Amino acid sequence: MLVFTPLMLILNFLPIETEPWLWVKVAILGTGTIILIVWATRFSLWQRDEYWRERGRDPKHPERLPNDPAN
Repeated sequence: MLVFTPLMLILNFLPIETEPWLWVKVAILGTGTIILIVWATRFSLWQRDEYWRERGRDPKHPERLPNDPAN
């Protein structure tokens, strides 16, 4: 995101208002948004897995007890 923020600031303050430039701005903003959503989702899932690992459980199946013979 550190790359997209200055790039969008520069593109917003350029005095070019033709339609191709507007599409470039939209494409860059869309790409940055997708990257942010993917990063936030991966980070959230990592935090969830670490939470269950600290408690000695399988992150994919936290409802199972660690010494359950059905595992």
